[in-house]
Amino acid sequence: MSFRKQVTSSAAWVGLSTAIIKVLSFITITLVLAQVLNPSDFGLVGMAWLAINAFDFLRELGVTAALVYRQGEDEDVAADVAYIALAVTSVIIYILVFTTAPYIERFFSDSQGLTQILRVLALTMLINAVGQVPYTLMAKNLDFRNKAVPEIMAGVSNSIVAITLALTGFGVWALVGGYITDSILRNSLVWLFTTWRPRWRFQRTIWREMFDYGKHVVSSRVLIFGITNIDDAMIGRVLGSSALGFYTLAYRLSNLPATHMTKLVSNVMFPAFSKIQKDRERIRRIFFQTIHAIGLLAAPISIATIVLGPTFVHEYYLGRWDEAIVAMQWLTVYGFARAIAANMGPIMRAMGKPQWLSTLALWRFTTMVLFLYPAILWKGIVGVSILSAVVAVVDFGIAAWITNRLIGGGYTPYARMLGPALAAAALSASIAWLTLPYWPSPHRLLPFLLSGVLMMALYAGVMWRADSLFRQLSLSALHRLLSY
Repeated sequence: MSFRKQVTSSAAWVGLSTAIIKVLSFITITLVLAQVLNPSDFGLVGMAWLAINAFDFLRELGVTAALVYRQGEDEDVAADVAYIALAVTSVIIYILVFTTAPYIERFFSDSQGLTQILRVLALTMLINAVGQVPYTLMAKNLDFRNKAVPEIMAGVSNSIVAITLALTGFGVWALVGGYITDSILRNSLVWLFTTWRPRWRFQRTIWREMFDYGKHVVSSRVLIFGITNIDDAMIGRVLGSSALGFYTLAYRLSNLPATHMTKLVSNVMFPAFSKIQKDRERIRRIFFQTIHAIGLLAAPISIATIVLGPTFVHEYYLGRWDEAIVAMQWLTVYGFARAIAANMGPIMRAMGKPQWLSTLALWRFTTMVLFLYPAILWKGIVGVSILSAVVAVVDFGIAAWITNRLIGGGYTPYARMLGPALAAAALSASIAWLTLPYWPSPHRLLPFLLSGVLMMALYAGVMWRADSLFRQLSLSALHRLLSY
């Protein structure tokens, strides 16, 4: 299979897997569990994940990124080294989480019961270590078809378990049970789809080389984690679990394109760019094509969230989650900028400049630290959302400048590729919003579904005439759909 077909096929499978999982998550959490559980339940689980993800950097140490980047005859040995390292660090970090859980609970406001939740959810670190290297090797070899199947099966099981537990009165433990089920299935089923098996051999030289590369990746990821999670930490610390629950729902509703695109791009494009890291012209062409494709999908989702989202949240949740509405709109701006910028990190890592990511992340983290507490005092979760949006937009401009230095190019292509999609999405969403009062409404969700379908039809019609890549991608998706 040619390199282009490999990348296209990989993107299709990652896109399919991520889309299914995100849709299931949206239905499970946003449409079902948010009506059954309290905002504080989501806040407690959000606090637990915040702590777990912070510790997870110490567990992973960037070895998976180093494994993808490493090209050579000793790849099998490097995989074994990574597997052993992850197994050892996972046990150590879980013990650390278990021990410090009571102190983490004391850090947050209104967080009773967090210790038990944290100790159970942290088991996912041990479970994930079992399957992390096979998943990484699949990504490195662009074998995303086999990678997608266990992920989808685990995602379906997560939804079934979480909904069942919630409807039978388990409260916050419904969320915990779903996540544990997902982790167990995802990391056990992967072994049915890979031929690689670990061998117990550890070479210090290879470990040192991987760590030397991985430490730069980790440093940038730690800073990025701080940027993307310090808001949760401060909201939980200052305002408590209920406010964090509102903020969590706002983030989930607004960042679908960001989380979807970031996963797709980082999983596919970093391995792809690593394989052609010496061909600058080829990287530049693929980079801008990817930006264009991301914009075609992210623009209508983001605009629809800003225009149609407020009425949806108010009507569907009967006013229970209204505190999340304005934050959701501002976080959508943040999410769109993040989705478009998702392609820039893989460029820097693939071209051997992971330290530039650290520098870029440092200014973002510093800015958030300086202004976050004043933003909370100013407007609560809305102030935090405004700050996140402004920082994300400025960050996009800086990251684009750095990327242009690596691969050549300017700012004009971004406007040319994103402008028409944003304009078409804004026009389509405005028309769809005007039709909301006129749809039949036997169920309060139906008008939004019909207006959403109308918006997407209008957007597709405009872009079909105006954008050749949109036509190409649409025909390719239709062909793949009919071929299965």
